[in-house]
Amino acid sequence: MGRLRARTKVLQETKAARAPRAVGYLRVSTEEQAATGHGLDTQEKAVRAFAESQGYELVEVLTDAGVSGATKPAERPAFGQVVALAEAGALDVLLVAKIDRLSRDIRHAMTTVSDLAEQHEVAFRSVTESVIDTSNPMGRTFFAIFAGMAENERFVIRDRTAGGRLAKAGKGGFAGGKAPYGYEKDLQGGLRVVEDQAKVVRRIYRERRQRRTLQAIADGLNADRIPSPSGGAWQVSSVSYLLDNPKYRGAVEYLFRWNGAETHVLQPGSHEAIVG
Repeated sequence: MGRLRARTKVLQETKAARAPRAVGYLRVSTEEQAATGHGLDTQEKAVRAFAESQGYELVEVLTDAGVSGATKPAERPAFGQVVALAEAGALDVLLVAKIDRLSRDIRHAMTTVSDLAEQHEVAFRSVTESVIDTSNPMGRTFFAIFAGMAENERFVIRDRTAGGRLAKAGKGGFAGGKAPYGYEKDLQGGLRVVEDQAKVVRRIYRERRQRRTLQAIADGLNADRIPSPSGGAWQVSSVSYLLDNPKYRGAVEYLFRWNGAETHVLQPGSHEAIVG
């Protein structure tokens, strides 16, 4: 017991003698980077300045770019490196510019920070929310509060996005997703015709009106070495999908599931029809 106490004392004294080692963690989703002031450069400057002001040794700055705040931190490439450094005993403090850079899901945030503290004795600090410091009880309380606020903001963003898509579809606009075969997205968020593909679409509709079977249409396209929308061979399912898609006739159709309700939208679209 005496040896264990002596060893613990030496470790504590060694830790106290050196500057705390910090790792900065940065994250942006694609949408946020374009629309807000929380870009990577801004975050990194804030983290570096804070580390210097606190006398931390900043050993690494790790970045997850284009990753949603709803994704579990443990499933992100750069955050996996944070965990590896913690397991190796190479850091004492994890720094983020703002708590929502860690996660917008309160469960993920709480679990991640708890694991870092309990398993590796790593504290968590938010640069712009200085009251968040999990090395002390009051800081842990503020962390829980701010984590809840970050999650609520995620739901607000989700609802705003869903509401915008519904409103756009209601006006006949393209409400997101991959552009269907025969079209490409234009610079205004709508659809424009890709003529080479549109010729194939017209052929499919023409042959169907001639009462050819779906299999016969697919076989004919394959015989002429025309790539399918996926780049491979045409299947009955891919031919059927094109024939059932109202966008080719100039309409838009969506089924929105939002806030526990379903809304079906089918009406004339603002894009050019490929077939009549």
